[in-house]
Amino acid sequence: MQRKIRTISLAAPITIAVAVALSGCGLGAGTDSPADVSGAVEGTITFQTMQLSPTFDEYINAAIDEFESENPGTTVKWTDIPSDQAARKVSADSAAGTLPDVMDLDAATLAPLGRDSRVVDMAVQAADLEERYVGSAWESFDYGATAVAALPWYLNSPVLMSNSALVQQAGSPAAPTSYSDLLAVSKEIAETTGKAGFQPTSIGFPNYLLSLGVPLVNDDSTEAIVDTPEAEEFLQSLADLYTVGGIPADSVTAAQRTEIDTFSQGETAYLETGPSRLKIIQQNAPQVFDAITIDQPLGAEEGTTWVVAHGLAVPQTSKNAATALAFAEFLTSPENQLALAKQSSVFPSTTESLEDPFFSAEPTDAATEARGIVAASLFDGGTMAKPPAVDAEYANTLWSSVQTAITGETPVKDALAAAESQLTELLQSRAQ
Repeated sequence: MQRKIRTISLAAPITIAVAVALSGCGLGAGTDSPADVSGAVEGTITFQTMQLSPTFDEYINAAIDEFESENPGTTVKWTDIPSDQAARKVSADSAAGTLPDVMDLDAATLAPLGRDSRVVDMAVQAADLEERYVGSAWESFDYGATAVAALPWYLNSPVLMSNSALVQQAGSPAAPTSYSDLLAVSKEIAETTGKAGFQPTSIGFPNYLLSLGVPLVNDDSTEAIVDTPEAEEFLQSLADLYTVGGIPADSVTAAQRTEIDTFSQGETAYLETGPSRLKIIQQNAPQVFDAITIDQPLGAEEGTTWVVAHGLAVPQTSKNAATALAFAEFLTSPENQLALAKQSSVFPSTTESLEDPFFSAEPTDAATEARGIVAASLFDGGTMAKPPAVDAEYANTLWSSVQTAITGETPVKDALAAAESQLTELLQSRAQ
């Protein structure tokens, strides 16, 4: 049975009326009463994913067929949208009161709904499932007002890739295990090879600070916390590293290359990224790919490695929340998550799935080695949830403030103070 997939385009601009609704009350139309998840599992629900079609049509359609077979009288209507349009569509649908019954969203895109209590709180309605999931995945959907805004689905987490050719030129220092180690080794790389150690990024910078114990936000995410001694020391070290060429000169310019580009071009020795990027490097830079060695991600030993989580959320406006929640539980089961992982480069959020030999088998190449390392990191508690308020907007604002400190144009202390002030304004504007 082949189910027709409808991909939604958002080329047309959101109307002024919707925009006003969004700015005036967060996300527009909502409901004063929570969704009723106690009803019978029956009837029709809508299910929306982010850019899974057509690659995973067979998997999704088979899962839907199985759910409908196990629950006679149910129908799941699936739509898929481009990931770069998800945030706008979620906002528009929330304002119009037309959110799908089950939504596949990453933690950052789900944040506005979670902060505004517009999705079912899984910590209340599915508390018995918590032990099923990786701890950092469950915690990734804690928005305060909604303790767990989605059932964790698939994850991404990094490994540390090293260009062994550059590392050998530098005397083969041991692979760094923390960001502090990375700075020290990068200095060695620069002084002995003339190449950079790594490329810092806007998205990565909050992860660096979190791993050092900088909380980034207060308990209710209304104030930023980045002006700390730990952050000051790290930022000063980055500035010192920039001076000796330990990070690419264009890392802090408007025209910066991506960290994948600089690594693929042999300009950096280390790259912390998800295993899926190996294919890109292999296609674009086979010589660099052949020199790659794979190591544990930074912070794994301390449990501070980053993780990006997608989850399945059920909006409070759902007219069939019982069936929606049942489908979300079904799709995030260990069996279904393992099946998805075997067909993709993502990782399951269920610990039972991570114990499968698919992840623990003896590696045969860089890809299988990376897969085993990430799975072990997730299973062993090596990852840490990032506060959901620390999204791309937060990261870009922070990065804009610290760039001039890295280049030496602004004192480090001043840059962090300015960043904290700007970020607090951003967080408080969201709470209005």
